[in-house]
This record gives sequence, structure tokens and C-alpha cells, in this order.
Amino acid sequence: MNEDTYKIGDVVTLKSHPLAFQPNGEIDAYVNQIPPFMCIKEIHIEKKKILFSKEKEDAKIADYVKYLCTYFNQHRMIFEEKYVYHDFLIPLKDIVFHNNDEKLQDNHVILSEETSKYSIAKYKFGERVFFKTYKLEKRKKFKTAGHDRNSTTKTTMTHTSPAFVLSGFKPNDQKNIYNQKDGKIQRECSKELYKITWYNAYQEKFSEEYLPAEFLTDDLRIYQSIKNGIVPLSKDKS
Repeated sequence: MNEDTYKIGDVVTLKSHPLAFQPNGEIDAYVNQIPPFMCIKEIHIEKKKILFSKEKEDAKIADYVKYLCTYFNQHRMIFEEKYVYHDFLIPLKDIVFHNNDEKLQDNHVILSEETSKYSIAKYKFGERVFFKTYKLEKRKKFKTAGHDRNSTTKTTMTHTSPAFVLSGFKPNDQKNIYNQKDGKIQRECSKELYKITWYNAYQEKFSEEYLPAEFLTDDLRIYQSIKNGIVPLSKDKS
């Protein structure tokens, strides 16, 4: 795969996300028009594909690399999936979050760097874990925050997931696929899946879902604030 290909569990979003182009990391858009932060679930490499339009020269219409991306639908309280081309996405390092301090402390860690270093939660039945985008979605700040009149969204917190409880484990039935001729990968998947349980207020019931282990973290920094310049470390599971 190319060096710029995302990995399983990487956090990405669409290039149209306001934090990719609006200054100072302050969103000036309807809250219901903001795309979610997503985690890469599968990587698909397609070699036999028509990339350019037959009607117009040099008009690209597809890509060799696409990803199955997962995000949390806050309204329906479930996870959603969508195949997205590589060219549509932007990495987390290119997203700017607003900071109230004009001058940052020397030991300040920006949120994108912190998120990239979250440890994968070790499986333990009944343990509390979080989807990796939890803090990113809560961290959004708005210059103006309006709602489309037809939207069901009534809060500025969009795509924010709850805390989850680990309730099961299994190897992934979906396996990596390699080209039989050259051995190059065509589909890459996670090896381990964790089952998580949460209360689904939309359906007024408990919901369960198997997700790649790479999506979930129990890193304390995801919900604890920095105090006195000290960043909490991950829990020691030894």
C-alpha cells in the first residue's frame, strides 16, 4: 500500500469539515451540516477500475483506494458505516481545533496528537471504554452555531458517542485478502473485535455492536482535563 494510505483505526473526516478550512478552529456553519469524525474499519485496494470519465478527458470519477469508515449517529444512537474514497478524506493532523490561549505552554499537547497516541483498550469483561472520536466531537467550538429549520439536531454536540461497556470478544470473520498473482493486499481488516454495550435512548433499549479493537480506548486523557500542566497517563493494566 502507499505510504499515505490510512491504517485500521485511524481517525479521518471529509475534506468539507469546517475545521479543515475555517480559521482559528471556530466553526461557522449549521451544526447539522458538519460531517462526523470517523474511524477506518477496512481498507480496500482496487486495481481494475475505471478512474476517469469517458465523456471528459482527465475528469477523475473514482479512486483505487477506498475505506469502510465508521462513525456514531448521535440521533439514532447507533454506529453507521460508509465506503469513502481516499481522495475525499483528510487526516486528523490537518484539523485545527480552537484554543482560548493565544500562547500555548511548552508541554501543551494538541488534541490531534493526543488522539493519535491513545492506547487500544485491552479486553476485560465489564470494562468502560470510549470510541476514539469521543473527545474530538465534544471539543468542537463555534463562532456561530445555527440549526437548519428542518433538522432534528437540537444541540451543538453532534456525532458524540456515549461511554461503552465491554461485553464480548471474537476474532474477525472478515479476513485480509491478497492478490494471488503478486501477493499485494486487496482488503485489510482488523483481527480482533470487541463487543460493546450501551443504552440506546432513541430506541429505549440496550444496544450491542462488535467493533474493531483499534476503535476503542480506555486512556484517561479522553475524559480527564489537564490540571496544573500535567497530562494524565493511561491506566496501568499490569
